Amino acid sequence: MSSFKQPGTHEFPGAEFRTTVEDDGLDADYSMIGDYPEEPDYYVQLGLARNPPPTDAEIRSAYRNLTLSFHPDKQPPHLRHAAESQFRHIQEAYETLIDPNKRIVYDISGAAGVRQEWGQRGVMGIGGEAQRLDVGVKAMSPDQFRRWFLKTMKKRERKAVESLVSSKGGITLGINAASMISVDEDDDVQFHIPSPKVTSYGVSYSFKTPVSLPQLWGTAENEEDTSGVEPDSGEDVPDEEQEHMHVIWNAGVTGGLARPIKKVAVEYQDGTEGEERIEMPPLLASQNFQFGATVTPNIQTLVGTKGIWAKHPFSLLKDSQISFNALLLPAPTLKASIARAFQPIPGTKPFQVSVTSIHTRSLGETAPSFEIQVSREVAKQKIGTMTWNSGVVQWPEFLLSQFPSIGMGAQSAIASANEVSNLQFGLISLPKQGQAAIDFDDDDEESGEMDEDVRHLLKKKRQIDQSAEAWQTYLQVTPGGGAFVLSYSRNLFSGKPADDPVKTEWSSEGYFPMPSMDQARAVRLEISSVLGLDMTLNWTIKGVRRVGEYTRVGLGIGIADKGIMMTVSWHRLGQNINIPIIVCPASEATSGAAALTAIFPWLAYCAIEFGYIRPRDRKLRRQAAAKRHRELKKLIPKKREESLQAIELMTDQVQRRQAREEAQDGLVIQKAEYGYIPPVNKKPKNGFAEPRVIDVTIPVAALVNRGQLVIPGKTIKFQILGFHDPAPLLPKRLKIWYRFQGRDHFVEAGDKEDIACPMRTHFISE
Repeated sequence: MSSFKQPGTHEFPGAEFRTTVEDDGLDADYSMIGDYPEEPDYYVQLGLARNPPPTDAEIRSAYRNLTLSFHPDKQPPHLRHAAESQFRHIQEAYETLIDPNKRIVYDISGAAGVRQEWGQRGVMGIGGEAQRLDVGVKAMSPDQFRRWFLKTMKKRERKAVESLVSSKGGITLGINAASMISVDEDDDVQFHIPSPKVTSYGVSYSFKTPVSLPQLWGTAENEEDTSGVEPDSGEDVPDEEQEHMHVIWNAGVTGGLARPIKKVAVEYQDGTEGEERIEMPPLLASQNFQFGATVTPNIQTLVGTKGIWAKHPFSLLKDSQISFNALLLPAPTLKASIARAFQPIPGTKPFQVSVTSIHTRSLGETAPSFEIQVSREVAKQKIGTMTWNSGVVQWPEFLLSQFPSIGMGAQSAIASANEVSNLQFGLISLPKQGQAAIDFDDDDEESGEMDEDVRHLLKKKRQIDQSAEAWQTYLQVTPGGGAFVLSYSRNLFSGKPADDPVKTEWSSEGYFPMPSMDQARAVRLEISSVLGLDMTLNWTIKGVRRVGEYTRVGLGIGIADKGIMMTVSWHRLGQNINIPIIVCPASEATSGAAALTAIFPWLAYCAIEFGYIRPRDRKLRRQAAAKRHRELKKLIPKKREESLQAIELMTDQVQRRQAREEAQDGLVIQKAEYGYIPPVNKKPKNGFAEPRVIDVTIPVAALVNRGQLVIPGKTIKFQILGFHDPAPLLPKRLKIWYRFQGRDHFVEAGDKEDIACPMRTHFISE
């Protein structure tokens, strides 16, 4: 006979554990705070595995089995209320998973996503996107619905981001604080209290708008389709591919701040006369005003892809990107660009070729200048580039002799003196993604089933991913000289990277939420240097740090033509504020002054970062963990009562099934325990020396199906029917004693480890 306890006699060794724990003694995993599940897992509630996905028959079978134990009409009066509560959750899980569309949404965004999207303002609710479709979602296959849903979520996300900032703008304020640093005749660097003054300004603004034009040659939809294949109603076609043209309008103004001085003759009380210089209110002097637009037509939707457009050479436009940049002020300029990928040899890496025609003057003065850029991936994450700019292209002599009216005048010749040809060779290294030599799972690391070599590979992979190291170098040659340019960037310190946080969370593959910002944040280090042929060196060091979900701030220092410059920047979505500050004039700038200017701010930042910011953040995280721990502990009595009721409801059915297993000499669960067990390899902290374990024999036995027990590692074990969490935020283990074919077996696994019974390795030798 099986050794099952009767309802009401289950033992809970950890039920009387102490519930008052000091905050600073909490031996919890703080990383679990953000991942601690708030809602039950529908697959776990029905006892189903996510992979492979359960079939409709398996879902119905699991629901019918649970109905036998939890249907309110089959329970005695004192258990009817508990059965109604449990059955309501089971029914909600069943209705979600049995509906293919709801199951897709649940797999992507969870139970909250299902309630939201089938609610009043959701895509499947009243007035939602689904009701505005020509072809209803019920006519879509699961794959078509998934693509349509992800596309709709991506459009909603884009709209939400654009509502935060629908345009891009920038403000630049130049400040002269050259009195801050001085260098004497002995090259001694001295620091002074500066008297900064605003000397220059700059404002830029741009916004993007789509344009729809009448079709002159017919659209791809109106052209005859001879393929015989019906279009996929769920195809994920980006909005950009459905619009004919995009226009980006941009304007900007830059200038200086003039401070006029007025000389005034004055007469003093003693009768003498003199002259005083009075500083007048500052005047804005505009040196450059720009206004123009960039037009990007979509050739495929504008002219179609069939008929004459499917034949050479017009077919080259099919996969090309074309843009026109028109600048009206300060001088009319037109740039026309076309870019396309070419693969001369099949099976090799393609070449990306871009050709730009630049019209800065009338054709009566000069021919258009050209710029050609060729790039190709030369190695993994390495891209080689070559760029040639023709500069000013004058008409040949024979045309000038034949047409005396063409050619540049003296004024145009002087203005074009700096427009010379140049050739540039470059190499770009993109951030690498760390890869280990063998496959491994993060769960292996947590379970301890990993050798030192794999641990080393995993550590190296994380270091590569976190650093996001990238660099770019190129050599530029002109008729009058040249320069060598090197740029390098990487993330410093541990924490969330300082890369641009405006990344899409929705893609054609699924939903990938952004990580929370409550952890330590890294600093993005950016170094750039320019070495001229005359051995002059200009360099800049800049650090960028994320201070909010969409906000970054930066601080930089470097040597430029104007002297030692310090820059302060602020960036949020498309809005930028830059403040360049001259701290030392070019006449006094030395390498020693630049080094001291760079070292002092860096040391000050490190002192603030590691002396105040990070200790404060760690303290706040510990307080949040302690608060969350207290909240979860308050729920333990309620959860324990619910689990006891669930065990009492399922005991009768489980005992019958286990009796059949025992009669067939099959899998019989003798005992199962789940909870926190103090570590044996180190001394537990105060308040964590006693185990916190609950008896889950009946719930584990309920999972036995056809002589097998399978609990996937990704299953949230304390959400299994009849389980509860006796030790929130602490590492827990599940121990199972079972009998199979007359022999005793034992298995133990952590929260993220798989369990499969029976197995020969579980056999307990006598």
